[in-house]
Amino acid sequence: MEKKKQKEITVSKIPLQETRLFYWRYPQWKKLKNKLLPEILDHQVENPDSLPGSNDLCWRGRKEYECQEDLLKPIGMLVACWLENYFPNKLFDVNVEYWTNVNRPGSTNMIHNHVMASCHLSGVYYVQAENTGAVRFYTHEQLYNLIPDGMPYHGKIGHAPSDGDILVWPSYLHHDVEVNLSSQERINVAFNANVKEKKNVVNLQEYRDEKTRH
Repeated sequence: MEKKKQKEITVSKIPLQETRLFYWRYPQWKKLKNKLLPEILDHQVENPDSLPGSNDLCWRGRKEYECQEDLLKPIGMLVACWLENYFPNKLFDVNVEYWTNVNRPGSTNMIHNHVMASCHLSGVYYVQAENTGAVRFYTHEQLYNLIPDGMPYHGKIGHAPSDGDILVWPSYLHHDVEVNLSSQERINVAFNANVKEKKNVVNLQEYRDEKTRH
């Protein structure tokens, strides 16, 4: 019996703004760790009281480290990649604020986002992170259990970090951190970024060419 040929249909796709997390392992992470880790531990000894808002078993501090330029370089590079991916023909001024977290074994981080900080992007740079628990991200629908089990997009998206990993995401995205079941501290630098579009820049390539000539 001859099978009926299935009728082909033409569909149109309507793009919705997807949420993108950017991840990168900084190639110079060992060199940066050797500079940054001693500064963080010295700062913790000098200022044993954690800043307000930290989780149990977590010390939080804020300081402009001597190697700040080395730290902000990879952070700035990944933030720039995120912005260029979404807005390829625009330029932005970016202001980054960061703080340090030292999470002892047994610590965790409850579900939260960074919208109260009135920022656009958030992220984390892992100084010491091997086997200390994954960071997990939730969509709004996942957070409130609005997606039935069985659909391919149901469930959390997790990342088990290594030393030198950097992640950047939109600040509205909810996330938490698994319990640190290792015997070492999880040490990271978290950050928020505010961005403001540069005006009167018509063409990105022309702007770059102009900067190259000077």
